[in-house]
Amino acid sequence: MSINLSQTTSQRQVLQQRLILTQELQLFLKMIQMTTLELKDYLEEQLIENPTLEESEVQEEKGEDSSTEEDFSFDTFEDGRLLKNRDDDIPHYMSREFIDDSNEDTTWENRVSSADSLIDHLRWQLKVSNFTEGEKQIADIIIGNTNEDGYLEADLTEIERNVLAEKIPLEDVEPFNQDASCGEKIYQVLHMIQSSFDPTGVCARDLKECLRIQALDMGYKESDLVIKLIDRYLEELENKEISDIALELSCKDAEAEEAITVISTLEPRPGRPFFNKDTEKYIVPDFFVYKVGNELQIQLNRDFPKVRISAYYRNLIKKEKTLPPEAKQFIREKLEGAKRIIKCLDEREEAVKKIITKIVEVQKDFFEHGRNYIKPLILKDVAQSVGVHESTVSRITSKRYMETPQGVIALKSLFSRKIETSHGKEISFEKVKSIITGIVSGEIPESPYSDEDISKILQRRNIKVARRTVAKYRKILKIPSSSARASQHRKLKNESNGNHKTYKQ
Repeated sequence: MSINLSQTTSQRQVLQQRLILTQELQLFLKMIQMTTLELKDYLEEQLIENPTLEESEVQEEKGEDSSTEEDFSFDTFEDGRLLKNRDDDIPHYMSREFIDDSNEDTTWENRVSSADSLIDHLRWQLKVSNFTEGEKQIADIIIGNTNEDGYLEADLTEIERNVLAEKIPLEDVEPFNQDASCGEKIYQVLHMIQSSFDPTGVCARDLKECLRIQALDMGYKESDLVIKLIDRYLEELENKEISDIALELSCKDAEAEEAITVISTLEPRPGRPFFNKDTEKYIVPDFFVYKVGNELQIQLNRDFPKVRISAYYRNLIKKEKTLPPEAKQFIREKLEGAKRIIKCLDEREEAVKKIITKIVEVQKDFFEHGRNYIKPLILKDVAQSVGVHESTVSRITSKRYMETPQGVIALKSLFSRKIETSHGKEISFEKVKSIITGIVSGEIPESPYSDEDISKILQRRNIKVARRTVAKYRKILKIPSSSARASQHRKLKNESNGNHKTYKQ
């Protein structure tokens, strides 16, 4: 009996869809989180490191006869859009510099005592989310047990004990069926935070879960190599040979190496951007909103270097036959890096413009009339309107400030969650706070309104707010309870009567 073994080779074409985290995408994700000052530092650093990148002067590009008004032109907000002010096709990043000629010291309004902590940032997102009341209370416990690195320190069993001890209503917590256990509902809330809150990967229970969340957020699927590596080989990536991993996963060495490179770009400590080092900092507005006639005009602070690709190196690379191979490779790499920076700057500005334009469009009444006219607005509304993820909106609005006719404000303050009225309309949380303040200021001092009284007054104004919600808003406004307000009034009255008697004697 003879066995004939023959090997044949064949070629075949396979159509495969894969997501690659390119260097350009990595840079864009990094840039979109930068404030104006951070971007300025980054570009100044790149101008030193990359010889093919150079700073361009406005006068050089526009000519010496350019007027000051032309240099300081700004984009106009018209019908919810920003009009671009580009009058050339030169491949460089045109940016207007924000100049302050005053010699006065920075005013106290432009100072902030400390930056937001990670917990502050998460609670702000929770406040403007569309979570139900029960989900918010569970989420608050989860956030309270998150450390500064962004990891959840308490296990779900411990959180469940806290939820049961505080008697949090679970009827409005997903999943809504009555058979779902408390633990299932807690896990669902945790998943909602992990999948929609910024920074991506926050509230993970370990490193593997943290990196997994970030990879899924980038668009990788469960079947992709990146996820398989995180799930099965995360602890072994440093010591195990790439070829061995590729063999076990039935993939090419280059594919495994590419996936490992992607994993190395993920953030193992999501809370890192919120590490608080400075006790005081000055506010530098990233955006400006002006009222000109009946229109609002938006301007981006572009107080960072204007960069372009050096014409010298572009011409030099064309003479590559005369260049040594090492020099040719070096210049090519630097030119590619410069192109990425310029392209990402343009994409960053476009994304920022879309989001800021939408926010200003919705909150137009605030810029004209003040805080009491803030409309309901949550991250999801803006994200769906401009076609981005909620975490992208959060990244762009976090740690950013805007100079407006109402003063310098944190961009976060323009978000406010919705409260339904009896007529099915929606008003903002800020408006309700203003109404409660007005009710308390107009009460009879000897007989102040209780939280139940305020709730009934709001109901008569077609605003459905429960008594305990009124109590929570009152605490946020730092208004004492009705008994404390009555006691305070009696004390002031007694002091006044005592002073009057002393005066008569």
